[in-house]
Amino acid sequence: MVVRCSRCRVGLKIDKEKLTVRNVLFQCPKCKNIFVPKRPVVLQNKMAGNGKILIAHSNPSLVSEITTILKKNGYHSVASFDGIDAIIKAVKEHPALAIIEVDLPKINGFEVCRRLRLTVKTKGIEFLFVVSSNSERSKGFPSQWGPYNYIEDYQIPELLIKKIHLSKQEN
Repeated sequence: MVVRCSRCRVGLKIDKEKLTVRNVLFQCPKCKNIFVPKRPVVLQNKMAGNGKILIAHSNPSLVSEITTILKKNGYHSVASFDGIDAIIKAVKEHPALAIIEVDLPKINGFEVCRRLRLTVKTKGIEFLFVVSSNSERSKGFPSQWGPYNYIEDYQIPELLIKKIHLSKQEN
């Protein structure tokens, strides 16, 4: 698992077993800062069963990028490239979170969300919408859904894990 220094943000690769004890202190080799690493606790409780995150996006390279980021942070992912497949995989896999493109082909992301929230088996899924910076349908999106339930596509490398944690805390 990789944790980041709270001061200089350098990544430290550590064994997950070391984080089982509360308030274990680590020292950054670069800046010598002593800190308690933050573990992705927010999703741990809900994801203890299957630990899956559904990624539904039409761009295969972006799906690959998101999968890599999630894997590095200890999450398991299931990929989908259109709205119909996303619904089928959500019902089959029971993910705790769906990272879903607003402009998804076949059925858009809002409709996928609406349909999954109507089904008893999938009603507890949390959603993090991926908003394309050049999409007409996405205009005004943040004001409708709040600051934590969306991420713009260009922000994914820097903010994805942080947005996942913030959206889970707000809901």
